[in-house]
Formats: sequence, C-alpha cells, structure tokens
Amino acid sequence: MIKPFILIVSIVILIAGLICAFIYLRKAKGIASFDKLMICLYFPLAIWSSIYFVVCIIYAGFTLSLIWIWPALAIFCFVRIKMIRSAAEGRRRHAPKWAKIAYRTVVVVLLIFFLFIESRVVDAMTATPPADLDYVIVLGAGLNGTEPTNPLRVRIKRGAEYLEENPGTVLIASGGQGCDEVISEAQCIRDQLVSVYGIEESRIILEDASRDTEENLANSLKIIGDPKTSVGIISNGFHEYRALMIADAVGYENVCSVPATTLLPVGIHYIVREFFGVVECMIKYR
Repeated sequence: MIKPFILIVSIVILIAGLICAFIYLRKAKGIASFDKLMICLYFPLAIWSSIYFVVCIIYAGFTLSLIWIWPALAIFCFVRIKMIRSAAEGRRRHAPKWAKIAYRTVVVVLLIFFLFIESRVVDAMTATPPADLDYVIVLGAGLNGTEPTNPLRVRIKRGAEYLEENPGTVLIASGGQGCDEVISEAQCIRDQLVSVYGIEESRIILEDASRDTEENLANSLKIIGDPKTSVGIISNGFHEYRALMIADAVGYENVCSVPATTLLPVGIHYIVREFFGVVECMIKYR
C-alpha cells in the first residue's frame, strides 16, 4: 500500500507546485515563454525536494549520505526563478546569447547522462533472475546489535525466497564485522536464514572478512573458485547495477541481478544517489 500512497502524495505536491507557479507568473511581467515553462518546472521540483528532504530526515536522520542533494536542488530552483524574474523586470542584465546556449547545452547533456544511468539502475532493480543459479551472494548491509537493519532484512528475505524456489542453489552470506557490530553481517544473514526461514545451514557459506561491496564480491569469488559459475547478486534493487559493475571488474563472467526490495520513501533518495556511485565506479574501473 505504501507505493500508491507515495505516488499520490508526490502528484499532489507537484500539482501544488504548478498552482504556485501559475500564481507567481500572474504577478510577473515580461517573462518569455520558455522561461515561463522553466518556472512551471522549477516550482514543483523545488517544493517537492524541500518536502522530501524533511521526509528523509524523519526516516533516516542527517546521517543519510548525500542528503544535501535535496535542499541544494530546492535552492537552485528558487534561485533560478528569482534570476528569471529579475532579468525580465530589468533588474539584472540579460546573459549573452552564447552563455545561454552553453548553459542550456550543458544542462541537457547532464540530464541525458543522468537519465541514462538511472535507466540502467532501474533496469537492474527490476530484473527477473534466471532459475537454478549455482550460487547467490547476499551482500551485507549493517546491523543493529545482532539484528539486521531494514535494508539487510529484505536482502535476507529475498535470499530465502530464491533458495526455496531453487533447491540446488547455494547461498554465500557475505559481510564482515564492523567496529560497532556485535557479530559479523555474514553470521547474522546465516542465523536469520536458518531461524526465521528454515533454510538448511548446509546450503549457506560464510564470507565474513569483507568490509565493502568490492571485498564482498572478490572474497566470494575466491570461495566459488570458477569465474564462469552462474552467480546471482542479492542486494537492494537500487544497488544492483553498481554491484554488477563491481562484479565484472573483480572477475565474474556469469553474474546477474537478484534484486531485493528498495524500501520507500527513502529508496527514492538511494536511487538518485546511486548516480554518483555509478559514476565513481566508471572512473575507478575504466
């Protein structure tokens, strides 16, 4: 039920933003048609970003990485609205034509690049994995004491579902013990699979020395031994595309996405944030 609710709320906010834009434009004079269109985009985006920032803080706090994206986007939109009106009213010099063309070209190129990356992220997070994989790897995602965090909990659930549907598959529980964790993430994954889902312990292999996704996958490949073995990566959907990139970089030759749930509403932030993670991977593994 949460997804339709979030969609409805987002639509209401966007409509409210459009109403604000129309009211604003009624009071503004001399604004060109293209700039009016941009204001009708900036207002809803600014209001939505501001509200979503508050939602993220309520759900995850200020520790959420790159949370500044949303207030920065809102401020940018409001500044652009102010700049457009100031130029139309003669209180600010119009930028040279070449500068406008350059600015708009850069914005369009960046937007196309962003949408391309996000399309790949969404494609991986909605993929249907093949049946009867030799191995699936559940990537660790932090603990609360000995209990999994919500992102890890849905990964464990997805691993259990896949094992139940594919009796010949072996699962590698991957994740070391952080400085603030009581047990390793791998042990937590195994314990949950056995105690909560009734998975046979013999079908679970521990990889409990890794500290990040690259080590998760590199250490798991050492356990598997053969890079051509069919392997599925179980992570939250938004993270799957980057995990596949890393898997390819460390030597996997037959790997696929087995996406777990992307938790909403904070999942929207994770999906957008993933753009920066993917770009970082492109630079690192080019």
